[in-house]
Amino acid sequence: VLSADVFTRFSRLCGENVLFICGTDDYGSATEIKAIEENLTPQQLCDKYHAIHDQIYKWFIISFDYFGRTTNENHTKIAQDIYLKLEQNGKIIEKTVDQLYCETCERFLYDRFVEGVCPHM
Repeated sequence: VLSADVFTRFSRLCGENVLFICGTDDYGSATEIKAIEENLTPQQLCDKYHAIHDQIYKWFIISFDYFGRTTNENHTKIAQDIYLKLEQNGKIIEKTVDQLYCETCERFLYDRFVEGVCPHM
């Protein structure tokens, strides 16, 4: 974040039109894993860390134009709009992929959840 802030400031000094946006990824696999570790829901975890990160960035005087979250209603509208435009223009390809499934947890597993050595090697 600090290097991106420096680059943003430099670009602005050079006359570039720059928009510096960052935020909390409420939906990522890293979020889910950390929430499990801390015995929190992903929402609770993101509420906690978004506030902490916001204070840290303010302390460092990081110059975000916007520091938000992926659960923000406007973010959702923008992401859905981008997806729908890509789909309408034939840029979305549907594929089937193999994915590990945990019968105990009754869920598909992110790569980050898979540890150890492949038994087929």
